[in-house]
Amino acid sequence: MKCPWCGSEMEMGVIQSPNEISWQKKSRLFGKAELHPDSVLLSEHSFIKGSAVAAGLCRNCRKVVIDYGDNDNTEE
Repeated sequence: MKCPWCGSEMEMGVIQSPNEISWQKKSRLFGKAELHPDSVLLSEHSFIKGSAVAAGLCRNCRKVVIDYGDNDNTEE
């Protein structure tokens, strides 16, 4: 994947968490995505596997790109 900012090749990997991973407009004390209608769930929590979402890393721009539409590419 090419970086959308600088065009360099991105390294593929995962963003991982023991909890769900979600995007929200602001930080909240209770951050579960289901509690906030404006949030986007990037990866559901799994008691056994935790949460992970595929991501591209650009070391040149120091940016991370996450495609939350496809969470199946998180295992090697």
